[in-house]
Amino acid sequence: MAIPRLIAPLLGVAMALPVHAIGGAPESTVMPWLHGDHWIARIPAGEDVLLDAEAVARANRRMLTTDPSITDLASLADSLERDDIIRRIDRRARLPEGSLWLDDGTVVDGTMRRHWEARLRRESLPARITPRYALTVRRAAVRRLPVRDRVLTDPSSTDIDHLQETAFFPGTPVAILHETSDGAWQFVLGATYDGWIETESLACGDRDVVVGYAAGATRTITGRREETVFVPTLPAISDVALDMGTCLVERREWPLTLPVNGQSAAAATVVDFPARGPDGSLALVPVLLPLAADSHDGPLPASRANVLRQAFKFLGERYGWGHDFGGRDCSGFVSDVYRSLGLLLPRNADDQATSPALERVEVPPEWSREQRLDVLKSLEPGDLVSTGRHVMMVVGHDEGPWIIHDTRATRPSADASVAAANGVVVQPLVTALTDGTDPIAAITSLIRVLPPRRTTDP
Repeated sequence: MAIPRLIAPLLGVAMALPVHAIGGAPESTVMPWLHGDHWIARIPAGEDVLLDAEAVARANRRMLTTDPSITDLASLADSLERDDIIRRIDRRARLPEGSLWLDDGTVVDGTMRRHWEARLRRESLPARITPRYALTVRRAAVRRLPVRDRVLTDPSSTDIDHLQETAFFPGTPVAILHETSDGAWQFVLGATYDGWIETESLACGDRDVVVGYAAGATRTITGRREETVFVPTLPAISDVALDMGTCLVERREWPLTLPVNGQSAAAATVVDFPARGPDGSLALVPVLLPLAADSHDGPLPASRANVLRQAFKFLGERYGWGHDFGGRDCSGFVSDVYRSLGLLLPRNADDQATSPALERVEVPPEWSREQRLDVLKSLEPGDLVSTGRHVMMVVGHDEGPWIIHDTRATRPSADASVAAANGVVVQPLVTALTDGTDPIAAITSLIRVLPPRRTTDP
C-alpha cells in the first residue's frame, strides 16, 4: 500500500480531515490507513489473547515492585520522612529557565514567583508525616504548583502549560502528604505520579477503603470518553467525564426493579461512585452508567487487535500536554490505551522508555540507519518506539513501519500546505517527528508491552 505520490506531500493535512470530506470517495478506498480495521486485518492471529488475567496481574506486580516511577500505595509506609516529601515537592516545583508568561500575556515576575513559593509551606511540615488517603471524584489536574495559573514559555504559544503534569481519573486512589495554608490544594502521591490537586477533587476516607476500591474496581471504561447519567438533584455525580481506562466498582447485585437516583436501572450498569461529602469525606454512592456507554466487565482481553482498536478511538483528538484540554499527550495516550487492557505503565515518555518492568531493545547512537531499519522490522502492532522524549505506537508495516501517536506537529516541510497535527494521527514512522530531525536516527529504544505471538514451525 504505497502512498499515492500526490497525497504524500499533503499527509499532515489529509490525516486531519474527515475521510468523507475528500473527493466523496467511499471510506474503504480513501486513505484506508486511517481505519483501525485496515491494520487489524493484517495482524496474524491478532485476536489471540497474549496475556491472560493472571499474566496481566503479574505484569502489574512487576511494574509496582521494579519501576522507580511507580508507587504501590498498598505498601506505602505508615509514616514518611519530611525530607522525602520536600524532595518530591521541590522536584515538581522546578520551572523552565528563562522568561515566563501567563496565558493572558502577563510576565511572571519575582513577586509572583515568591507568592507561588510561599504556598508550598515546606516549613510547616513535621519531621514525619502520616499520609491521609482519598479517591478522586472527577478528572483532576495534577499540577507542579498549587495554583490554576497557566504558565507559558512563549506568550504566543498557549498550548503547553508548564505547570500541568497529568490528570487522575475518577476513582484514582492517592495518599495526601501536604496541603496549602488555605486548604484549597493537596500534595498527593498516586501510583504513577505526585503533584498538587485541588481539594474539591478529592474525597478522604480510610486507607483500606480507598486502596480497596481500586483493587475491587471491575467496570472499565473502554471508550475515549463516557459520562455518568445526568442526575438533576446531584450535580457532583451527574455527567461526570470518564476517560478511557477509568475503572469503577460495579454493583452486580443491584435489583433491576430498584431505581437509582430516580431512574430505572434496567438499561444501565450500577456502579459505586466516589463522592465528596460536605466535610470532604468519601461516600460511595450508586450511579448509573448507560448500557450504551463503551465499557467492559473487567479490562479488555490483552490482544494486539484490541490495542489498535483502543488506540484508533483517539484518532483526531486534540493534543493535550499533561492530559490538558480534556485530552492527552504522547505517553498519556499510550498509558490510557494499555490501561483499558488492565496494564499499568509509567506515565511519562522517558520512564516508559527505560522501565525495567518492560521488555525493550536499546538502540545505540552509533547504529547505522540500515541497522535501525532492520530492527524495526521485528516490531509488532502495539509495540512502542521511543526517541527518549517522545513515544509512538506501531500499527503495522507498509514499505516501513507505520505508527499512531499523539503529537504536536507534523514534520516541518517546505510545502506550506502541511499543517500542524496537534493531535492523534497515523503516519509512516519516517515522517513522525516534529523538529525536522530524522525519526529513524532519533530512535533510542523499542518497547514491547505485550509478548510476541507464539509461533510453531510446520
